[in-house]
Amino acid sequence: MIKSFLAVLLLVMGIAVQAQDIQGKWSGTLNVGAGKLRVVFNINKSATGFASTMDSPDQGVKGIPVTSTIFENSILKISITNAGIEYSGELKGDEITGEFKQAGRTFPLTLKQDSEGPKRNTRPQEPIPPYPYHSEEVVFENKKAGIQLAGTLSLPNKEGSFPAVILISGSGPQNRDEEILGHKPFLVLADYLTKKGIAVLRYDDRGVGASTGDFKTATTFDFADDAAAALAYLQTRKEINQKILGLLGHSEGGIIAPLVASRSKNVDFVIMLAGTALRGDRLLLMQQELIAKAMGVPASEIEKSREVNSSLFAILLNNEKEELAKEKARTYLKDFMSKNASLQKPAGMSEDAYINTQLAQLFKAKMSGTGTEW
Repeated sequence: MIKSFLAVLLLVMGIAVQAQDIQGKWSGTLNVGAGKLRVVFNINKSATGFASTMDSPDQGVKGIPVTSTIFENSILKISITNAGIEYSGELKGDEITGEFKQAGRTFPLTLKQDSEGPKRNTRPQEPIPPYPYHSEEVVFENKKAGIQLAGTLSLPNKEGSFPAVILISGSGPQNRDEEILGHKPFLVLADYLTKKGIAVLRYDDRGVGASTGDFKTATTFDFADDAAAALAYLQTRKEINQKILGLLGHSEGGIIAPLVASRSKNVDFVIMLAGTALRGDRLLLMQQELIAKAMGVPASEIEKSREVNSSLFAILLNNEKEELAKEKARTYLKDFMSKNASLQKPAGMSEDAYINTQLAQLFKAKMSGTGTEW
């Protein structure tokens, strides 16, 4: 969940400036307390003013659209409506000094022109080709969903019969390396295991990297179908020892791996890394509180957030029919907002639009990530 939360925060700003012309690539580092993330903003002139996109090099994300970009009198204003984010900064010399706001919190951000593009982080644990084993790009199909999943299969040798493991990523859109904050844990893990004589298949989540499909609408059960498709693919490979074939799941993958294993007689072992041991609603409340503390949110605001979320989770748990649950949740949120003037919604967003956004995230959490099977 932390990575998902940070990914949302990344949607935070956009653009930069250069004298009278702010076109170009600009970058800065966002410090959210729990970590630092590089952001890159690409701005171009459009028929009506400016248009921009954002890249997150540390997360392998490019081309995130910015809703509006306004630059007047050396002041840059950015808004990303669907994330409830505002950014305002002033051009001073060759950099923009400003801050962004989200959910009532304010963070500083300074942007500088990036003429060379993002630099690759040097991680001593990250393997660098050429590798002492065989590695190939593969594509396999999830026939049930009608999508193609792309990945990398690494084999100790090009010929032979090897035990194998499939790596299943955690929550949030992940590429095959499960790249986050400049780290590539699945690349490092695959390299280690392959050198130890174990074949490894890792793949881009649906809708990520070279894989097709829509990540945003997928549930944990859909991701389980993707992992099952990976399992079926390895069963077609002559290099795989079918008697030693298993799954390794991290975070949400720790939910998916046993789910797939319970449906198949072809899974010989399951490894869970940071899998959940609590029901989804309890885990989410804990994670939200820890993230808020790491970001320096006041205790009073954390308690208020816990009150709202625990009440909404209870509504979901006590109502089997989704439409009834949504209606009760909507009524609760409206009532809570009317009694708590300090609860801020993003400027320019109506109360109904804000509530709809919150409900969409709530019901998405129930059926994906750590919220599965409350």
